[in-house]
Amino acid sequence: MRDFVVCPNWKSLLLPVAAVLILAGAARAQQAPVTSAEHNSKAGPVVRTFGAEGGYRTEVRSECKGTLSQDDRRQVSLLAAQVFQHVNEAQRALNADDARQARKEVDKGREALKAVRVLLPRTTVHTRTTAPDGHVIYEDEREVQEDRVPLFEGMLHARTLAPIQEAQRDASRVAGVRVVESETISTEVMADLDVVEAQLNRAAKALDDKKPDDATRALLLAQIRGVDFHYNKEDTPLAEARDAIWLAKRALEENNSTQAQANLAVARQRLEIYRQVLPESKRQDVTQMLSEVGQLERQLQQEGKQTASGAERSRQGNAVTGWWDRLNGWVKRHF
Repeated sequence: MRDFVVCPNWKSLLLPVAAVLILAGAARAQQAPVTSAEHNSKAGPVVRTFGAEGGYRTEVRSECKGTLSQDDRRQVSLLAAQVFQHVNEAQRALNADDARQARKEVDKGREALKAVRVLLPRTTVHTRTTAPDGHVIYEDEREVQEDRVPLFEGMLHARTLAPIQEAQRDASRVAGVRVVESETISTEVMADLDVVEAQLNRAAKALDDKKPDDATRALLLAQIRGVDFHYNKEDTPLAEARDAIWLAKRALEENNSTQAQANLAVARQRLEIYRQVLPESKRQDVTQMLSEVGQLERQLQQEGKQTASGAERSRQGNAVTGWWDRLNGWVKRHF
């Protein structure tokens, strides 16, 4: 699976496919072959040269346009989740013989995809191969963009996930957060933008041609082929802490401070266990999070029967979301 990064580049090992891999790869490049020279500048383009001196040489120059902040990544993920909600609503409309509403939902999905494309950085890749006499025998330049993006919190809502789970007819591949202290399945969900966009375009054309059955098939393929689930069992304290934090976030969204406190307490206990197994030099970040979680627990306890304001709940929810992001990063590094 490709990682979701700003400027891709990995697995450039074989000359015949080097350009393709650089177009579609990720920023964690593997070590280049001994016959290649690599020059990397943070401020300018990345240039890689393949081939022995005095022989045939291929130079691949890639330059990324734009950056993607953590908040932008969350936007991309949530917008991609919205696409699949529109796909599901379009299917519902077709089942109700409402082609007009179905077309409206398809168009909304296409609009969300366009917004994702605007946010994602683009990379210009220029490839040139020269013969031993310096004559250029091949040259190409094109602009590429990452076509696979991860779906995070938006995918965990049942209204988005359940229809895809049903479409793929394999519930064992899909498991979100259940309850605290249950067996946990960590699911990574990736959306293939090119596949989804192609199927939405097919659905729109089918609706224009008054072929609702073809439109239904296209929408189904968007769910089946446009989403990949990857999972692995996790039973470590770190993963349990992350999942408890997620449940605390959901409880705060529902203004259920009692349930939020219970989940925060579990998260704090698991984090303390995890902290104890770390070397002393690596405990600082976990200690800081423990302090922040404990502070929110005390705030919720002090609320009593008095409900917090919407602004305060929003602030608390943002803090918990930040913890979840950090924990998710730690889990990925740990595994």
